[in-house]
Amino acid sequence: MSVNLISLLTQQGESAQQPRYLTLTRQIQQAILQGYLPAGYRLPATRELAQQLGIARNTVKAAYEILLAEGYLQSRVGAGSFVAELPDELLQKFTSPAKPEVDIRVSGYAAQFLQLPALNPDQRRLLQPAVPALDEFPQNAWKRCLGAAASQPALSSVNPAGDPGLRREIAEFLLRERGIFADPAQILITSGSQQGAYMVAQLLTDPADPVVLETPGFPGTAGAFRSNGCDLQMVELDPLPDSLPAARLLGLTPTRNFPLGHTLSLEGRLALINWAEKNNSWILEDDYDSEFALGRPVSALYSISKSQRVIYAGTFSRSMYPALRLGYLVLPERLCELFVKARRFMDGGLSQVAQVAMAEFMRQGYFARHLKKMRKLYAHKRQRLEKLIAESALSQLPVLDTPGGMHMVLGLPAERDEAELIRQLNASGLGVRGLSGYCEAGAGYQGLVIGYCADSEAGMASGLALIERHLLAGGALSGSRG
Repeated sequence: MSVNLISLLTQQGESAQQPRYLTLTRQIQQAILQGYLPAGYRLPATRELAQQLGIARNTVKAAYEILLAEGYLQSRVGAGSFVAELPDELLQKFTSPAKPEVDIRVSGYAAQFLQLPALNPDQRRLLQPAVPALDEFPQNAWKRCLGAAASQPALSSVNPAGDPGLRREIAEFLLRERGIFADPAQILITSGSQQGAYMVAQLLTDPADPVVLETPGFPGTAGAFRSNGCDLQMVELDPLPDSLPAARLLGLTPTRNFPLGHTLSLEGRLALINWAEKNNSWILEDDYDSEFALGRPVSALYSISKSQRVIYAGTFSRSMYPALRLGYLVLPERLCELFVKARRFMDGGLSQVAQVAMAEFMRQGYFARHLKKMRKLYAHKRQRLEKLIAESALSQLPVLDTPGGMHMVLGLPAERDEAELIRQLNASGLGVRGLSGYCEAGAGYQGLVIGYCADSEAGMASGLALIERHLLAGGALSGSRG
């Protein structure tokens, strides 16, 4: 059989990220597995192949040695290196560029994830919600805290519940800011509120259990319970309905609804606690955006539940930065042992460095000062965004959300195709989200969820101009300010 080895190796291509000897190893390996180099084929001597390829002889020798060690080649003294005899049925002979269909068997649990709708992409775009003003983050102070954390002797072990110092700082912060009195032992550090919701779903619900979630609401929370096979019942909680169905758990954002920002009334909050006690149910309180509410936020549900039916979830993703991946759960005392023990088997606990650094960042007052600064900055940016909208044809659209927080929601006319508009805006480089993506169970909302915290005034203006242009072209605006 005539084989043009140099042509084969050239067709395989090279990788700039890989040493040349490993690239050559992979090229010869694939030529053997795909049947291009048959059993018994004699490879050129190392010096000869090196000259033909224009590379060092040692590079070829290293590749041959790996292939010999892995069994692809056989060496015959005085004769050279030959392709080994491999069972024909194990070779991946290349006959067509089309990849064969493979039936991948997964568990029923995994199948739940495959059926979930995709969450929003992670890349940063103009007017994207939930992105903090990272250019205002106190990086020098944070670096000092990270440097101190990296030298801590406590880093030799991992507490599955989280760094004790960070849990103490969070307990003090919650008492001061949210009226929550909790022992640090009741705090479990998570990689964010999403992991918190996932752990609650796994440990407190079974497949087919009824779970009530508010709508509009965060799709990630719904996904966590859907992945466990729960029977979700989506309910609008503003205003609170006269009655709620019995359920294993209720999930909501009572301080500032995501994404509309309304606050559940005191009467409604007390009614939900009464509902949980009556039905022996749990409440998952996601305290999304409470740090950036206008004025002092209302007391957390956790702080007014004497029977400890509430699990409180918080995160540093928006108050610090998204890549930090730190959040926490405040657990009723009777759940602490369960969650900590389960954590040992789920992931063993999180990396300690960021936790120790965050504890120091809070202890030295950097976090409190940063929050105070961001509250003022975001309020100012909201005012600038409102002014820009008032000066454009977008003023014809109603504002649906309550001021505060990190985004604005503009309503869209019923006749406008929200999904198509969002597709066009995202294709144009904007990170604007569709309001309907946060709604289920027939909630007739559609609109634009517009972030503003990370953008300059010029960036906001260019983004709004793009939205205005698309809406004018689609006939959703009259072309003059309302």
